[in-house]
Amino acid sequence: MDRRHCNRSNISTCRLCSVGMLEDCNHLFFSSPFSARCWNKIGIQWKLTVDLKDIIIHARNSFRGPAFMLIFTCATWHIWKQRNDLVFDREPYSFRRWFICFRQELVYHYPKLKENIRLAISDWLNLIDNSLSYSFFQKKTLMKAWTSSQLIC
Repeated sequence: MDRRHCNRSNISTCRLCSVGMLEDCNHLFFSSPFSARCWNKIGIQWKLTVDLKDIIIHARNSFRGPAFMLIFTCATWHIWKQRNDLVFDREPYSFRRWFICFRQELVYHYPKLKENIRLAISDWLNLIDNSLSYSFFQKKTLMKAWTSSQLIC
């Protein structure tokens, strides 16, 4: 944000971690503890190099799930939104909220996808979804939002 002269708070360290690292794209999206937890949850491993293109190519080649670029884009977008919610709205970032919004974003794109890709993403989401426990009320609310493709994030 410093480089783009958008740093309104004069704080140039990463807001998503307490390590005190300078906030740059590589740290924010790939190596901060928060983003690392997000990527680990969805099974994307990063081999951090200098070139962003090489980082993405390596991750795509080692990813075992469907529709890598869609998943990558949605995950990155919601990491960014968690960061912005903290910076601009002072809303604490949350792994659970990141995952819920990430999942809703993928489901939002379902109508635009071919059926085989949609089914593959749905199966993949069911596999990774099992490690987060939701209350019955949360599941019911999420299923209603997912089936109606309403995005609340």
